[in-house]
Amino acid sequence: MLTLTVKLPHEPFSIKIMVSAHETFNDIRQSILDLPSTIQYTCFSLWFNGTKLNDFLELHSVEGIHDGATLELREEAYNDREARAHVLKVRDIIGLVTTKNDSIMGLSAGLSALSAIEEAAQGYKDKTSEKAHPMSDLEFGAPPVLQELLPPVDPSRPACVKSLGLSHWNPPPPNLRLRGHLLYLQVLTLEGAVHHITADISGFYTCNSSNQKFDPSPRKGTGKAFYGHSLLILLQELSPLFKDELVAWQTTLGKRDPLTVYNPTNSLLAAPWLARPAPSPIPDISKSQEQLLVGGSDNLDTVRDWNEDLQSTREMPRSTIQERILRERLLNKLYYDFTEAAAKGAVLIARDEVPALNPSEPRDAQIFLYNGIFFSYGADGIGTFAKEGGDPAARYAVGKDLAGVRFVSQLDVEGICPLCTVIVDYCGRRIVAQSPVPGIFRQREDGSNQIVYGGVDNRDVIANDKSFEPIFEKIADSLHLKRHIVWDKDSKPTELVTSVETKGLEGTDGRKYILDLYRITPLDIEFLDKFGNAEVPYPHKMAVMRQEAVEEWWKGELRAWIAKETEKLKSEGKEAKIVYKTEKSSTEDEPPMNGATDPSPETEKTDENPEPPTETIEISGFKYALNPDVFSGQVPVTEEDKSAYAEDAAEVRKVSKYITATLIPNLLADLQSGSVSIPLDSAQLTKLLHKRGINMRYLGTLVAAVTESASDRLVSFKAILVQEIIVRASKHVINGILKRLPLSIIPYAVVHVFNSILGSNLNPDPAIKINGQLVSLYADEADGPNFGFTNLSAADIHKLIAVEAVKGFRYTLSEGWVQEIRAVQLFRELSMKLGFQWRMKNYLFAEPVADDVPGDGDVSKPTNGAPSAKTNGKSSGKHKKQNGHKTEGSPIAPIAPATTFVVDDLLNIIPVIKDSAMKSQLAEEAIEAGRISIMQGQKDIGVELLLESLALHEQVYGIVHPEVARAYSQLSMIYSGLDDKPAAADFARKAVIIAERTIGLDSSETVLMYLNLALCEHANGNSYIALECIRHAFSIWRIITGDDHPDIVTTMNNAAVMLQSLQEYHDSRKWFEESLALCQSIFGDRSINAATLYFQLAQALVLTQDSHGAVKKMRDAYTIFLNELGPEDKNTKESEVWLEQLTQSAVHHARQAMEVQNRKARKIGIVTGATVGGTIPVGAPVAAAAATSSSTKKGASQILPSSINTKSIDEIMKYIGGNN
Repeated sequence: MLTLTVKLPHEPFSIKIMVSAHETFNDIRQSILDLPSTIQYTCFSLWFNGTKLNDFLELHSVEGIHDGATLELREEAYNDREARAHVLKVRDIIGLVTTKNDSIMGLSAGLSALSAIEEAAQGYKDKTSEKAHPMSDLEFGAPPVLQELLPPVDPSRPACVKSLGLSHWNPPPPNLRLRGHLLYLQVLTLEGAVHHITADISGFYTCNSSNQKFDPSPRKGTGKAFYGHSLLILLQELSPLFKDELVAWQTTLGKRDPLTVYNPTNSLLAAPWLARPAPSPIPDISKSQEQLLVGGSDNLDTVRDWNEDLQSTREMPRSTIQERILRERLLNKLYYDFTEAAAKGAVLIARDEVPALNPSEPRDAQIFLYNGIFFSYGADGIGTFAKEGGDPAARYAVGKDLAGVRFVSQLDVEGICPLCTVIVDYCGRRIVAQSPVPGIFRQREDGSNQIVYGGVDNRDVIANDKSFEPIFEKIADSLHLKRHIVWDKDSKPTELVTSVETKGLEGTDGRKYILDLYRITPLDIEFLDKFGNAEVPYPHKMAVMRQEAVEEWWKGELRAWIAKETEKLKSEGKEAKIVYKTEKSSTEDEPPMNGATDPSPETEKTDENPEPPTETIEISGFKYALNPDVFSGQVPVTEEDKSAYAEDAAEVRKVSKYITATLIPNLLADLQSGSVSIPLDSAQLTKLLHKRGINMRYLGTLVAAVTESASDRLVSFKAILVQEIIVRASKHVINGILKRLPLSIIPYAVVHVFNSILGSNLNPDPAIKINGQLVSLYADEADGPNFGFTNLSAADIHKLIAVEAVKGFRYTLSEGWVQEIRAVQLFRELSMKLGFQWRMKNYLFAEPVADDVPGDGDVSKPTNGAPSAKTNGKSSGKHKKQNGHKTEGSPIAPIAPATTFVVDDLLNIIPVIKDSAMKSQLAEEAIEAGRISIMQGQKDIGVELLLESLALHEQVYGIVHPEVARAYSQLSMIYSGLDDKPAAADFARKAVIIAERTIGLDSSETVLMYLNLALCEHANGNSYIALECIRHAFSIWRIITGDDHPDIVTTMNNAAVMLQSLQEYHDSRKWFEESLALCQSIFGDRSINAATLYFQLAQALVLTQDSHGAVKKMRDAYTIFLNELGPEDKNTKESEVWLEQLTQSAVHHARQAMEVQNRKARKIGIVTGATVGGTIPVGAPVAAAAATSSSTKKGASQILPSSINTKSIDEIMKYIGGNN
């Protein structure tokens, strides 16, 4: 890292910044723009040794730049675009800019709770908190508190001026534009003065114009002309109050972590599903001018040729690391810009605010062109998928097409051009956005079709342009697809290397494009054969296998092939040498797998005996691929073709069977053994299943398999599977209802369905009333909205969901499934999948009891209707006291609202976006290389590579991005392993902040990052912060999954250990006991997990002076370890030693107690029974206590009374064990 000095033209006249030698001067420029001390600069250049620097040069490429070098910042002349950008930034700084992504970002977006958590922890350190520690008032089994989701409200940004915007004298006339005039502004200061300002190429100055008179010449006050190159400087001269408020706000910002303030450049901020209502608008008429400031008077700044931008960027050179960094950075920025523009356009289309290119067509067949992006509905508008299932097949196909585009983009094959693709789900409508292919709307001059590879006109014609084959073959090899024959409508055979549905198109720009990637893997024929024609058939016939499943099958075949080749060579007296890197190619093949051989990826593995002759087995010699078009309606003609087709079909069927026969059992085995953690929520479950090659349509199959296993450990996994089925089935039903409704009616439909599902325990038959005037507006439309949802009862909606569960997931919900749901968790999952933002308040999901009055605001109060986290919102007859509040007398149940939700509770609907952005391969390679170097003992090189990977992540993605958060989290865990505790905690802290802002406040990833941060802070001695992090994680955990998840056992155990370090022995014991109770309910009383907790609880009991309990728990631990692991296991031996020492100590203190009691009895002439009173002193090591017992045993026996001294050790131990 280099430390550079940058000279400034104004105060503070110089700054120091730390940069990497591989960063560009544009990165330095961005740092200057973000620093609080240099926010006034936007239009400037950097100079070094009298030479102007190119923004896109890297530091190391400029001779003379070294650690301690000095750069110079020089202000430059403005142009129209720079002046508009400067005004926008000033408006942002002084709090007048509305969020540019309001229509797609949502309310309360980009919040972080960590600062509030650290402030609370500081109170314990300073002894100003009323509580002893963060966990003191946290009740076990308490219900989730929805108000704990959002952090406290940040202080509002002060208004530095009343208004600042464009004057009505804009635009400058031509003669004045020639003299350098760019914009005319008008500002109303806090003092009430109105100033007109001219922006020209030199900066900003006050002019003589007024509301009635146009005179843009400089105005002088008291003989002084008010001028500044920056508008901020000028405003400070004009308004003393402006300067005071700005300084106060900058001071406030200076106390906050910069990561909580920075706006992301390549990522959308995460919006929570519970939000606070939008604050009251600030009266500022210039807000309506922001789009003019962004795009200019002709709006040309926002119009882009997305396809040309994408393909030109993809074609950039990538031979050096610097070229790859620049290329990946520009690609990532382009994908983000496209995603943002596509989401905004899709929202407008869903609101019927964009005219269709073909308005005479049916609604689902309409297409749109907006902001240079091509939009269409994810529905079967023209009957393309009529045979496969219609709309459900089309909806599924566009999702698979997006996955295919993402795969091909990540593959990054040179010469082929995938399209920018985004799917937006909004208000029941699925809208697909793509960058238009050049010339797609017009035919070629010779009248031929632009599609030159793959099926044309619904496969009536099969095209095969040979120039596409070499490129498509690279993609086919990665997907393990074989070259195969397909037939057109005239039974004419054509050879293809990819699926017939995958199309190659030659654009008018001469580039080769790939389209329709929805079937890059074969059909899941076993599933379709079983359920495609069932009594309740699967909705469509487009079900394909996941690429991960095909990859796992291919690896299995490769292992078998290696074993066979190895055995063959052994029979010939030769040794096998497996080569993963062929001599002809530098491309690394599949990494090693467990099997007959297990060599390392970069080396060759041979038998240790060098004497026998060796034979090389090259992985590249293994050929195995699948035909993607079997079972898709192909009809072979010749006998030879029929035979080959039958062989291909048999291979595909084997892979299809492999999913249920191997992949699913393997997953359950890993979950059962604990090698794979049970998912916390829907997102984590989906990621796990997809990574294992299991489609979500197998949810019902998974539930059946878990039920058959009857495993206690998998109970929580079954619960989340059933919940996921209900969530997805409900989503289908809700989307079907919302699809044809106008935006103003949608809140009524949403509230009615949510009341029917989540509020049926409160009101079993909710009704909804719609404003009659709204209904009348659409009454006369032939193809208008369907208001039939108002006639649906709760029972009708339950039946629709149950039918969807059977159709889509092959699972039959129980008769009373609505009474068994986890209301809070289902509420969260449904809202997140549909993009709903609800008012943050208590919601009643069942009949209330005393104190369960629903309320708004941020008061942390238990979620009503949820008696305990273990029931997760299900009704219960008990009512627990919360937070220590006592209820005196007979509580009076409050009057319950008529329904759980009302229309005003739904604050906003945001689009659910799925994009095709590629990840940075370079950044991933660097972090993996660093990890490997550390594993090989090369710590210094490994650490350097890890830091380089972090710099690459930030250069490619920007500072605030989900991938950067994940990189920080990985580095934190690696540095923990290296015992660099401060760095690990710092990385973990940054990971949490960025994850909260970009992934979500209650994301499962964020929760796990909080737990990692807690461990890091505890390792650094900051146990109060660690416990606050765990407390926060618990509050979010209860909302996500409840208190009965297996991983909570470990977290509770960690909290108990941290409380011990604070010498809070009593509370630590309580947490160990609760952890043990939960462990017993999940893993069983005689499990290894329970034995470990018995062991730790015994130690905790010693610290609370309970020798009796300590011996008993340690004996339980020893017995389980002995039975499960055997007498030679280290756990068994350690528990045996502890048991012996605890027993000796307990015997010693029991004798002392009996002696003291008998002495007292003799004084009053009474002999009483003995009681155990003595224990190990608080904080004393048990081993030391045992040693003391051993050393004083002889002396103790001499002073014991004869009645006690004659008792045997066995008798005393029986007494301690509670048998007397």
